[in-house]
Amino acid sequence: MAEAKKIKKTLRIDQEKSSGLSAFVERPVPTDKEVSSFERVVGREMRNQEIDNNLSAIYTDKKGGLMNVQTMKIKHRQLFIIRLFRNLLIFALLLGAIYFTYSYFFDRTNDSSSLEIKISAPEKVLAGEEFSYKIEYHNPSKFALTKANLEIQYPENFILVGSSIAPQNGNYGWRLPDIDPGASATLTITGKLINKADSVNIISGRLSYVPLNYSSQFKKEASASTLVTGPGFQADLEYNNTAFLNQDNTMTLIISDVANNYLGDFNLTFSLPEETNVSVASSSEKAASSSDLTAKKITITKSGGVSWQISGVSQELGRQEIPFSYKIGAKLDNPEISVRLEKKLEDGQSYIFWEKTIKPTLVKSDLNLTLFINGSKNDNAINFGQALNYTLSYDNKGDNTFKDVIIMAALSGEFLDFNSLNMEKPGEVRGNTIIWTKNEIPELAEIKPGQEGEINFSLNLLAFKDGDLGKNLSVTSYAQYGVNNRAVKGEDNKSNTVISKINSDLSLSEQIRYFNDDNQPVGSGPLPPKVGEKTGFKVYWVVKNNLHELTETRAVFTLPSNVEFDEKTSTNVGTINYDPNTRQIVWEIGRLPVSVYRADAEFGISVTPTENDRNKILVLSPGSTISATDTETKNVITKKTGPKTTKLEDDDIAGMSNSGRVQ
Repeated sequence: MAEAKKIKKTLRIDQEKSSGLSAFVERPVPTDKEVSSFERVVGREMRNQEIDNNLSAIYTDKKGGLMNVQTMKIKHRQLFIIRLFRNLLIFALLLGAIYFTYSYFFDRTNDSSSLEIKISAPEKVLAGEEFSYKIEYHNPSKFALTKANLEIQYPENFILVGSSIAPQNGNYGWRLPDIDPGASATLTITGKLINKADSVNIISGRLSYVPLNYSSQFKKEASASTLVTGPGFQADLEYNNTAFLNQDNTMTLIISDVANNYLGDFNLTFSLPEETNVSVASSSEKAASSSDLTAKKITITKSGGVSWQISGVSQELGRQEIPFSYKIGAKLDNPEISVRLEKKLEDGQSYIFWEKTIKPTLVKSDLNLTLFINGSKNDNAINFGQALNYTLSYDNKGDNTFKDVIIMAALSGEFLDFNSLNMEKPGEVRGNTIIWTKNEIPELAEIKPGQEGEINFSLNLLAFKDGDLGKNLSVTSYAQYGVNNRAVKGEDNKSNTVISKINSDLSLSEQIRYFNDDNQPVGSGPLPPKVGEKTGFKVYWVVKNNLHELTETRAVFTLPSNVEFDEKTSTNVGTINYDPNTRQIVWEIGRLPVSVYRADAEFGISVTPTENDRNKILVLSPGSTISATDTETKNVITKKTGPKTTKLEDDDIAGMSNSGRVQ
């Protein structure tokens, strides 16, 4: 490139001969055009100077001389995206190096006691069900941990089946390999729990170790708990809370609702007071006295002492009753009898999973009185409005004759309706007591040894009203006798006492309607229904409950064969589901506290009559059922509504023009 030429301009200024004030004043003022021309010349000179400086900087070599542009090597600059990618890669590698350095030198704790240990256990199991504990441990420090020893303390009723690492110290101690920095490991222990229902079973573990290059030992502990919910079936004991001295007193063990039996065979055993013996009929003895030899039953075999083995408890069985009797041979204060179900292992160890202890009142009497309510002599649960059917039996077990016997039934309860009292053999009512003498029952004039009889009567419970809140929700019943027209002092003349707790006032109302309370149609299609045409209805459910909290609450509607579910549901509590296999609409409410006085639900159903239905009134609902468990009485309450038809018994507006007969 040729050297840039510089343009030179010479400004000529004539010198004046005089420089005084008068000369300055006389000097001519430049015009605007001259000033503008002057500024352009000055600006051009400055730009040329700047260009010369920049070109000089570009084409000057390292020694300060001008470069020969013909011999210059021109390097192409990298694209922007390539430079950006290279810079990002370098940044990522640098960041990774920093993270690795931090993790290795700083993130790992210097705390040699920072070992982490955790025990995982199932929340709940059934008695005898196999499950596993998982022990996890982790070393977050930068020290290797040596001489690691794990000791496990099992629940008292735990049975070890196996473990992922064989223990070196009995069944509870493990010498573990060294635990490197950052390393984790897991030990699994499998076994069973055999314990009573609702028992909490706690496992704990202690892991001791010595950090590398340390001489001190450190320890870390962890624990977990598991709830045994029950044996997988229901066990109940029916008994009389009065026991007669030197007489056979009966009890019945009931096994029902078998869901899962992980226990297999188990034993029925007893703990008895002094001079008391017990007798249980074996399967062969029961079969000899039973006419039903085809029904599947459990097997009972005496295994020695006061122990009997029970076999064959499975889901295929229905309710099983095992009757037995005991006899107390001496007058004792506060006798106690314990009935147990236990699993005995081959090593002789026994585990109790169900137990019931009774404390009967011991009565020395030759005239036995036994009171039954609705077929049971034990405490039970009853419902408002229910009929209570009483049976009072008497039996002379002695060698003497009782003359002029008086028998009294004492009934106590605020909801007893004595106006509904119905007696098979009339007696005299005095307050809450009914009295029978030989004037009403001639057999009471003389009861000879071995003679027995019974007295039957019934009365109803009143219905619950809103003003009944706060009243005693139980009925207490017992009987007494006297001889020679006089009462016998003490407790030897009393029957068993039956305490009947009243269930909560759960109720279910059901309405099937075409019009709602505002006279607006909620149904669809022709009314009355017509052959071949679909008519829809709305089902309304209302559940009410005041007194006790309920659990496992559910209502069930089973659809008739010609009725369909329309899947238009609404509820303020729980959920409504339809099972097409069982054709059941189920309202699952679950827990229903007393604070929820009312629960509502609604859903749609429809019917499309066939020619065979013409001129018929069709059943829309056979009646719905609600069930719940009362948390106070521990009883399952069951209520059922009445059937509903196409006459729409609860719909007054529809009833004005609807005969219910299919057209």
